[in-house]
Amino acid sequence: GRGPKKTRWTTWCRLHRNWLGPDVPVLPLTTWGITVVAAQLKEGGYRSPGDYLSTAKSHHLRKHEWSSTLARQHSVSLRSCMRGLGPGKQCAELLLKDFTVGADRVADQKGIPVGFKFAGVLAYFFVLREIEQSLMLYTSVRIDVVKEVVTLLLPASKTDWVALSCERSWGCVCTPGSCCADACPYHAACAQQALLQQRFGSKVDDPGFPFMPSQTGEVMSKEGVTKAVARSA
Repeated sequence: GRGPKKTRWTTWCRLHRNWLGPDVPVLPLTTWGITVVAAQLKEGGYRSPGDYLSTAKSHHLRKHEWSSTLARQHSVSLRSCMRGLGPGKQCAELLLKDFTVGADRVADQKGIPVGFKFAGVLAYFFVLREIEQSLMLYTSVRIDVVKEVVTLLLPASKTDWVALSCERSWGCVCTPGSCCADACPYHAACAQQALLQQRFGSKVDDPGFPFMPSQTGEVMSKEGVTKAVARSA
């Protein structure tokens, strides 16, 4: 987005002036300029140094050539910034069994999507991000009751927002003789479809109806899904 890019470039210019002073121009980039800014990014513990280096390179290329010397310094500086960075602060795994217990407890709270637990089980098995989970359509989920398989239409890239180019399937993983929607993608999908049909009736057949809607049947925002996960945790 334009906002984050502008912020990164502002930070780059600030760090450049911080070391080299206001009289040294930021552009064109130099090997020493890249070095001193990258050193400050590393010392400051920035989690995405590559984004700052990429933004600076983009500004440089608007009027100047990108030499092999700059390319090497860019690579060396990025490797140095990433070395020993380690995981983020909020990187602990939320186990599926813990998520489903938490999702049950917050299911009636304001802001929690309908069928959050069942849709969350699918998110675990299909490795969905919060934005993919919120934008997934009811029509993007197909269930084969004979084979006991659920198939999802998924986006293959950021430009494939209607999810037309990728299919992934999961079969039932329950032990013989038992059915558990809390730990099986197939039964979770069946439970979610049944819940949505009971709650919204024929509205689920409308084009664009989400598979994990809000309490009013609207699309959940990315931030709303993230907050729901945090509550469950």
